[in-house]
Amino acid sequence: MEAIKDIPTARASTMSTFTTMLYEPAATFRGLQEKPQGWLPMLALMATTTVLMLWYFSVVDFTWLLDQMLASMKTAAEREQAAKVMSKNFLQISSLVSTLVFYPLFFVIMGTYLMIASKTLSHGLSFGKSFSLAAWAGIPAILLLPLGALQILLSSSGQLGFSDLNPVSLNQLVFHYEMANRFASLADALSLTSIWSIVLLVIGFETWAQVKRSTAILVVLIPHVLVYGAWFAYAASKAA
Repeated sequence: MEAIKDIPTARASTMSTFTTMLYEPAATFRGLQEKPQGWLPMLALMATTTVLMLWYFSVVDFTWLLDQMLASMKTAAEREQAAKVMSKNFLQISSLVSTLVFYPLFFVIMGTYLMIASKTLSHGLSFGKSFSLAAWAGIPAILLLPLGALQILLSSSGQLGFSDLNPVSLNQLVFHYEMANRFASLADALSLTSIWSIVLLVIGFETWAQVKRSTAILVVLIPHVLVYGAWFAYAASKAA
């Protein structure tokens, strides 16, 4: 009987963890140290992204979207080949599969990196704990569901690009690159939510690995600077 009574409390505790991670991350990470349960935020991120993608493809003006995507290709041959395979079902399924693969893969890679870094610098984190750290730091991306939903509701014509679903990306806020621009995907990837996640990763690594704040910043920034730097260099080489 007591176990049954404890179920609502456990659910409330889980929900509060999702919210307190956004405004009180250090205390939340300390509370998660014993049972980090990294699969919870990962499943939440996969679910919210899936819901947003399904909703998006149910309302988007696909003819318009396809024209926008084909316009970003340089040659007529590329456009002709792409038009043969870019059906609505193909794009929807590929987007959903990408979502289901991306989050676990990203958290595995980041978790492995954080595990190695922590063992080099301190007493070390297990893979499970470093995986959970990466997953919980990704929580700000859940906010893309209400933000994307608002964009869909405001677009009565259905002429809404993928990048428009994230109104807090640097592309939407600052650069306003068209889809054909080589720097568009990079500017779309950099957003207030991704920056927020980097901050959470710093706080979490500092808390769990018991290192200085400056060390945590360095550890977290290294892979991000390398990836985004390489992405920028690639885009610049294509734009030249």
